[in-house]
Amino acid sequence: MDESEKTAKFREQTEALYAALGRFAVNFEHVCHNMVTVVSLILHQDGLRSQSLANCLLADLTADALRRVFGAVVAEVRKDDNDEIRALDNVLSRTQRLTQQRNDVIHRMWFIGWASPDQEDFAKASSWKFKNTKRGAEFQPREYSVAEFDELSEHADEIAAIIERMGGCIGTNKSFVRNFHIEKDGTVRLPRKT
Repeated sequence: MDESEKTAKFREQTEALYAALGRFAVNFEHVCHNMVTVVSLILHQDGLRSQSLANCLLADLTADALRRVFGAVVAEVRKDDNDEIRALDNVLSRTQRLTQQRNDVIHRMWFIGWASPDQEDFAKASSWKFKNTKRGAEFQPREYSVAEFDELSEHADEIAAIIERMGGCIGTNKSFVRNFHIEKDGTVRLPRKT
């Protein structure tokens, strides 16, 4: 591979990594936005007239705190139906795992485009961070490809769409269970397209 080909490949692969990492960050924020929207809807349905007041309550919450508020508020309006609560619990646990993945990805030092002179493939982003444990600081290196970032983005898209649909169910007083596909293990999925 000559130098111009190597330079073009470097540019293409590093730009793709930056884009994939950014896409996940943005898609995760859609999950948070949809949780805020559903909580605001429920507050409005229960008599809150000012969207600004809902914004005051929900502004500055971390994703985890927002998930807990979302879960409590939705459970409050669906608490009389065990199937609805089981569906909500599944979505909340998946949102919690996604939040942990997001925090791990976003809160680490990335080395995208750092390459040695003899390197010819730049398709992986390297990273590291330290985590305090009872044994001291633990070094946690990770590598991600575009496909791995995209898998996280797709998962965030799915969770965002499920939360949005839950809001639609709440807004129209429809059942979660009848408006989602619930797998045998309890995993909530969007209805299959026919």
